[in-house]
Amino acid sequence: MISFDYYRVFCCAARRGSFTRAAEELLTSQSAVSHTIAALEQQLGCRLFLRTGRGIALTAEGRRLYELAESGCEQLRRAEGEITHAVNLDSGVVYIGATETAMRCFLIGALGRFHQRYPGIKFRITNGSSGEAVEALRAGTVDLTVAPTPLHLRHPLSQRPLRRFQDILVAGPQFAPLARRPLCLSELSDYPLICLARGTTTRDFVEDLYRRHGLTLSADIEPATSDLVLPLVRENLGLGFVPDILAQEALSSGEVFPLTLQEPIPPRWVCLVVNESHPLSLAAEAFFKFLISEK
Repeated sequence: MISFDYYRVFCCAARRGSFTRAAEELLTSQSAVSHTIAALEQQLGCRLFLRTGRGIALTAEGRRLYELAESGCEQLRRAEGEITHAVNLDSGVVYIGATETAMRCFLIGALGRFHQRYPGIKFRITNGSSGEAVEALRAGTVDLTVAPTPLHLRHPLSQRPLRRFQDILVAGPQFAPLARRPLCLSELSDYPLICLARGTTTRDFVEDLYRRHGLTLSADIEPATSDLVLPLVRENLGLGFVPDILAQEALSSGEVFPLTLQEPIPPRWVCLVVNESHPLSLAAEAFFKFLISEK
């Protein structure tokens, strides 16, 4: 099998129109280039260059080989570069904006798996509401944002779904009898309700659920972050909407109970949000591609 280096030298000589200039580009000698071309011609059984007083010119066979080999050499050069980049991506910092729900439903696990592959890359994570995370991305203070739907984006921001999850309604032991039968949304007004504060995507989502059934949401307790909902529910301070993945441990231990609603709760997505107008660093681009591959 003919060595790739033979084709690399041939393409360089054909492109530069001179063995001497090819040798300069390849950091080798003119005699080494001539020897390589002669060896390639011998293996192919044809002349590739005509030696003239003004330099070299491709033969018909040489022109055809160059048409085919140049694109192949370019693809191999690109592949070499990508592999070298992947192997040597051992430093860099990625700035992420994320919500509590996104962190616990998807991002923490993804960070662990990415770190195993690229242990040298560091992360700076800003934890806040979806609105804050999106604005940080728009302002350019973070590279990527990970947040749950519903998201209200406009160009140049765009979203890509990563992980589907389901919100559920849960209650503490004092309200356990409510689990015996399906409830209507309208009945929830008879009980204290815990829901995230206004301006969060979860609050927008639950309010929209109520509106679609002709109801208005009225919360008795409005925590700022999703990690506070379950502790408040455990203390029998009210019923609460939480992502099912966040409630699994408390449900398994019997600290809280799932309640069934007659009205279906639509699923939601944890999404990756990018700013199309801001180029990513090599480290951020590697993390972006990793997250997309994880979905």
